[in-house]
Amino acid sequence: MLTTSEILFRVLIVLALGLFVTDTGAARQKESGNQNNIYITEWARLKHQAELGDPDALFSLGNYYYKPPRGSSFRRNLKKSAEYYFQAGIRQNAAAQYNLALMLHGGLGVNKNLVESYVWFKLASVNPSPVAKHVNQVSAEAAATLKDEMSTDEILIADQKLAFYNQIMSEKRYRMAKFPE
Repeated sequence: MLTTSEILFRVLIVLALGLFVTDTGAARQKESGNQNNIYITEWARLKHQAELGDPDALFSLGNYYYKPPRGSSFRRNLKKSAEYYFQAGIRQNAAAQYNLALMLHGGLGVNKNLVESYVWFKLASVNPSPVAKHVNQVSAEAAATLKDEMSTDEILIADQKLAFYNQIMSEKRYRMAKFPE
């Protein structure tokens, strides 16, 4: 007959082995799940950050819709891309401002609009971000070229839009900004 201490010892061994096997199985499931779902998890995180108004996340989503990664479930949607660039641009992301200006200039996903294109090139050219030096220079050149092609009335309208967007950015009242149609 087994003593109480021997029974207790055997029960502890069985429990310890059971926990080890359970932990290993859970770790294997978790590892497998992460490998299969990392793209979905990353997408969910990016989408959540964009909904919170993170300009970098908004810019990344604009890039995904402009040129979807190979093998992804994204479909090219230039209108959505322009909308995400607009939301990132109004939050002072220089690259988004530049990309939106290019899309407006070429009529990609949006109606071709030289006045709005000029406005976004101008915003990108004076963006205070320290990483925007190259974008500032290229945008300033594009804005100067566009300004030469515009009438005085168009320049006046563009200056009003610039003042409006600058006010929105300085007051951080992003919901007041409407996507250009």
